[in-house]
Amino acid sequence: MKKINIRKYGILFGGILLFLVPLAITNPYFMYVLNLILIYIILALGLDLIVGYTGQVSVGHGAFFGVGAYLSAVLSIKLGYSFWLTLPLSIIFTAIVGLIIGYIGLKLVEEYLVMATLAFGTILWLIFLNWSDMTGGPMGISGIPSPPPIGFGTFKLTFEEYGNYYPLFLIFVLLAIFVSRLLMESGFGRACNAIRDDELAAQAMGIPVFKTKVMVFTISTAFCGAAGSLYAHFLHVVSPETFGFSMSVTILTMVMIGGQGTITGAIIGAFLLTVFSEALRATPELRMVVYGFLIVIMIMFFPRGIMGLTHLFRKRLSRSGVQVNGAAKKEGLRYE
Repeated sequence: MKKINIRKYGILFGGILLFLVPLAITNPYFMYVLNLILIYIILALGLDLIVGYTGQVSVGHGAFFGVGAYLSAVLSIKLGYSFWLTLPLSIIFTAIVGLIIGYIGLKLVEEYLVMATLAFGTILWLIFLNWSDMTGGPMGISGIPSPPPIGFGTFKLTFEEYGNYYPLFLIFVLLAIFVSRLLMESGFGRACNAIRDDELAAQAMGIPVFKTKVMVFTISTAFCGAAGSLYAHFLHVVSPETFGFSMSVTILTMVMIGGQGTITGAIIGAFLLTVFSEALRATPELRMVVYGFLIVIMIMFFPRGIMGLTHLFRKRLSRSGVQVNGAAKKEGLRYE
């Protein structure tokens, strides 16, 4: 008799429930926040490829997020391109920008790399702010159209309400998760982990360290391009203030709090920080102070984030169980 794979059917059932979430949420604002969470999950997954799997730190991903958003806005408003064309073009162009910046910046290490990504992010942000003819300057670009309806006949999904965006965003989140798992469970992912653990040892083993880091950085920025395009067509407006240093810190905080090197950690971090950010919307100046404080606390006391804490908790429970079993065996008792 064939054994039923409970985990596989559980994942399938959970996926179906995820797509049915809009049916249970009637408040438009909650649906808006949920869509933002999905966009930030893509960003956190992209940054985690660098921070969690190769041990590099980037504080410029907010600017790459802006590259994807602005390119989609410009192509839509000035050239009349459809969302289904601006999306792949944004991903490709942002990846090319990431490839160039990664090739230059990843020659540096540790704090110098942080400074380099900060500098490149600032340069991109200044372009958003001052290239008025293309980016609209401080006022940004508004009136970005929604994605065209998809479907056939009477079964068409139109993007007139927040709830209608959710299935599209969820598909891209699942795709981002699939790509992340595919990369990190491959030989390429093992090479990334080796670089994170000991770069000199990885190089001695014949791993092309610099090439691997540049490839990961490029893929990570492609995630930002996808998230930026979705963001622009979701909110219908882009402005420089969204894609500054604070956005980069927010994405990094998501990864640090959730747990580096885990897909679940990136999802948890994106969820918590998005909800937290919305709660502090009335006091944006306090938000950065709190984020900085959280990063310091996590680095000092919980360097592996929430997922690290759960792993440690399970490990201690397991050790406790082994000790109890050992004691029971020593005393000639049966422990179940």
